[in-house]
Amino acid sequence: MQLFIHLWTNLEYFKLLNEWFLLSMWKEDRDIANFILENYPGELATNISPQYEVNFVSIREIKRKFWPDAFNKIDGIYYGSDNCEYLVPYKNEVENAIEEFKEFNKKYPPHKVRTFTLVTPYVWDKMLSYLEESLGYLNNLSIKNPIEVVINDFWVLNLVYKKYTNLKPIFGRVIHKLLKTPLIDTYWYEAHPSWELIKNKTEQEKKVLRDEIVKWQLKFYNSAEVSLDIYQNFLKKFRVERVALDYMEKREDLYNNKNQSSIGIDIYYPWALVFTGRLCDTSAIENPSKGFYATDDICPRTCNRYDISYKIKTVGYNLIQRWNAGYRSEVNLDYLSDIDFVKDDNNRLVFAPFVSV
Repeated sequence: MQLFIHLWTNLEYFKLLNEWFLLSMWKEDRDIANFILENYPGELATNISPQYEVNFVSIREIKRKFWPDAFNKIDGIYYGSDNCEYLVPYKNEVENAIEEFKEFNKKYPPHKVRTFTLVTPYVWDKMLSYLEESLGYLNNLSIKNPIEVVINDFWVLNLVYKKYTNLKPIFGRVIHKLLKTPLIDTYWYEAHPSWELIKNKTEQEKKVLRDEIVKWQLKFYNSAEVSLDIYQNFLKKFRVERVALDYMEKREDLYNNKNQSSIGIDIYYPWALVFTGRLCDTSAIENPSKGFYATDDICPRTCNRYDISYKIKTVGYNLIQRWNAGYRSEVNLDYLSDIDFVKDDNNRLVFAPFVSV
């Protein structure tokens, strides 16, 4: 397994990474928290975002589960947003990100050549031209490792396949389907057979029937599109060798490679994408008229200054919204199998320290 860092579109996080504050390597967690609070107040909502607690806990969890010096072996950087077209990085932002990437490699020499990966969302006509400028720049860039592009839009896949052939496509977690509603894992798997099936059965027979239903529910929720042969053939046609999944606790069978041929798996951690859409509630904080309508202008990226934390009755996870998407925290890494996932060098853990812009 390889370790990658996802820095989203905000270049300030590259600066944090290059100062090594982001990953809590040589400072105490309290010092890191104070540094962020003093220097990045824009990342705070009315109350301190639960992102901070989740981020620091997940850093400790990575060190506990894998190896204490895990962050000395960062294999590459993911940069960009995967679900909001108005967060598509402009060409000058991608150029700056590449410079920061080179600076990171200088300051912290890698154990092997690192990979730069541009993450792209689904896009409409307005932002497509800006995205193409960035793709064209990266396609012509001379760099040691081939540059990758995470794709969440079929038209972007078509462009990369036909026009920007130097770029390696990855299927992102928006376009690659996985059942991940929080209710599934919060209430676990409750079976409710139909009355026709149980009306003449004993309690023991009903229990056997429920257990059988739960078995098939577990199999269903521990599967994703990439396990289908027809889907794998589609990926091969478009030169896609890697797909992304959200990390979900209690789904250990989801992350083994037995049914996925030679396709690499990216696991996004610790924030799982629960929902996304064209309506942006975050933009409505400063402009209430945007609350129930799709953003129709170039967005001012209000989400750079706010996130929305939901109060939930259940325990064990946090639920926040940033821009047009909602995220659920998933921290416990014990559901990743050492044999099926961790020991496979074709797999990646993509650590996103912040749900940012």
